[in-house]
Amino acid sequence: MKMINFKIVLILLCSICVFSCSLNDEKKQSAEIIIKKIELFKSNENRFPESVKELGLKEEMDSAVFYEKLNDSAYIVWYGLSVGESNVYRSSSKNWNKEG
Repeated sequence: MKMINFKIVLILLCSICVFSCSLNDEKKQSAEIIIKKIELFKSNENRFPESVKELGLKEEMDSAVFYEKLNDSAYIVWYGLSVGESNVYRSSSKNWNKEG
C-alpha cells in the first residue's frame, strides 16, 4: 500500500514538472515573438514602442509576458518562472537572465 502511494505521488510530481516546463517554453516562445515585433517596430519607426498596444497586442495585467520600455535605447521583456522569479530579456545585452 505504501509503495502504491509513493508511486502515485511520484507520478503526480513528474506530471507537474512536465506541465510547468511546457508552460515556461510557451511563455518563452511568446516572449521571443514579442521581441521580434519590437525589433521590427524599431526598424520601421526608429523608436521602441511605448507599450505592446503599438504592436497591435492587448496590454493586460494577467498577461503571461510583459514588456517595458526603459528609455529611448533599451527595453525589457519578461515572464514569471515561479513566485518571485522571472526570466528577463534585456535589449541592451540581448540576453535572457533569471532574476528575482
